[in-house]
Parts: sequence; structure tokens; C-alpha cells
Amino acid sequence: METTSARTTDISGLLTTNRVSRRGVLMGAARLAAGGTLAAALGHTGLAGVAAQVTPTGALPYPELKVTIVDDPQTGQAFKVATTTIPAGYVLITAVNQSKDGSSVGLIGPGPGKTMQDLMNEAATPEPNNQGFPSFFIHATLPGGPATVAPGETAQAIVQLAAGDWGLWGGSESSNPPPVFINATGGGAAQPEPPASVTITEVDFAFGGLGAAIPAGKQTWKVVNAGTQPHMLSLSQVPAGTTLEQVLAAVSSPPNATPAAGALTQSDFHDVGGIILQSPGATAWTLLDLPKGRYSATCFMTDPRNGEPHAMEGMIAVFDAGSMATPAA
Repeated sequence: METTSARTTDISGLLTTNRVSRRGVLMGAARLAAGGTLAAALGHTGLAGVAAQVTPTGALPYPELKVTIVDDPQTGQAFKVATTTIPAGYVLITAVNQSKDGSSVGLIGPGPGKTMQDLMNEAATPEPNNQGFPSFFIHATLPGGPATVAPGETAQAIVQLAAGDWGLWGGSESSNPPPVFINATGGGAAQPEPPASVTITEVDFAFGGLGAAIPAGKQTWKVVNAGTQPHMLSLSQVPAGTTLEQVLAAVSSPPNATPAAGALTQSDFHDVGGIILQSPGATAWTLLDLPKGRYSATCFMTDPRNGEPHAMEGMIAVFDAGSMATPAA
């Protein structure tokens, strides 16, 4: 039986975050507004959970963590999980979005040499203006997770979890789901690395790997954060012929701004997957099914040095799937 995360109190002002927002379409840094609720929950919620049977993953030899996203009258969205205990190692996260808004699902754990209590303490400590990004995310361990899950759809990602406690976080531009706490147990058993047809390397500040031909259809991408800051890969299908300049204009325009004639609108973007925030050095895998067409790739992690989304610093691209033409990235 699925369990819903326990209610937590959202302490207003506990943490300064910025709904940097550009829509609900690319939902970049706006997802991180969930940090306010996460901080409150980390500081005031215990880690007790109800163990449940791990769901088998069929052909994939990894345990599955199934997360169902539902509408909630108090928090906008809520997570229901099939288990709060999972074996350490490679874990398949399956996010099923039954809510009316797009969403994301990620995991957060203490940084190297730290405990969950250390992370709780940092999350619960008020801090001055930090360029719109909660600093405890910078110091935490972020293995990734499905970056974009459109309403009514399912997204999957494979992450690597060390044994210990993890917080499940995410949400949308307008929701703050209470986090669910997961315990990864055991570990050490040999597991094969997920096979991937495409490897994307995230650096400060660009995506490597999108300059090669990208196939259409079902595929797995290996996403490696080789940068010095957390990064994310948000993928959306866009109209044929869309240019990088058009995507950049859509991403950088103020919320609720009237689009210029011929400009991209929210309905021009369809989220197809990706990987939510990864710490430097982390590797995750996103399971995709890409129809032939044009796509945008964006990182909306906020640069803590200046408050700019990484997309505005070069982590934005357009590319074609299923075409042998010169890639547009």
C-alpha cells in the first residue's frame, strides 16, 4: 500500500529563496523554491518511515523507488511512495504525475563527512540573501532524479545512493510538496552500470555531448556532472525550426510577460525528461522516449556567485533527435 508523506509545517521566512521563474514550462530554478518547505521539514521532522516491499524493475536489475505525484489542497502537490526503505546502490526512480501541474523529483542527502543532522541544522539556520538559492543545497549530496514530469505522464531516472538517509524533494512552480524521507540500506553488492546510448557532460557552463547525432525513440542518457557547481538537465520538445535565440528569449523573459509576435509561448514546450540537480561528480541516467524532432536542453540551477540561472551563462542548447543533419546545439 502506498503511503503519503507526513504533514510538515512550512515556516515562513526560514529560508530566503527566489522563484526565479520562467513559466511552468521549463520550471528551472522555480523548482528549488521547494527548498523552503524542505528546510522546514529537515529541521522539524524525524526520519521514521514505513517500510514496504521494493517494486521489481522488470528487465532493469535495480530496485525501484516509485513516486506518485498527486494534487494536495494545502501544498499544491504531495508525494506518495511505494517504499521508504530501499537497497543502496543503483536505484530506478519512477515518477508518475497524477497532478494537474508539471513536477520534478530529486533526492538530497548530507554532504561528504556530514550527517543528516548536520544537514537539518544547516537547513534550519536562517541566512542572508544568497542570490536566490538555499546554500544547504550547495553543501548537500544531490544524486539527481527525474527533472521534468508532465501532467499525466511518467518519467524515470537511475541514481546512485550510498547507504544512509535521504530526503525526497521536488515539486512545481506553484507547489511545495512535503519531503519524504528514504533510508538506503546495505549496499556493496556488484551491480552493472546502466547501459547508455548518449553521454552528456555538464560543465561550468555548457552541455557536452549534444554536438553529436541524437537518435529518436527509446534510449538512456548518462548525465555526468563534471563541473564545480550542482547542475541539472531539463529537456523539452519544441517546434521544428526553433532557434537557440528563441529559447533563450523565452527563458529570460519576465513571468507573465506578453510574448512578442512570433515568440515561443508556454504551449510550445513539452517536457520530456532529464535529470534534476546533481552534485559535482555525480552521475545519473535518464530514460527517454524522444519522437523525431527538435528539443531544448536547459540548466536552471542558480549560480550562487551572482544569482544568474546557469542557462544565462551558457547551459542552454537546442538539438534534433532522429536527424543526421548538423546538430543545432
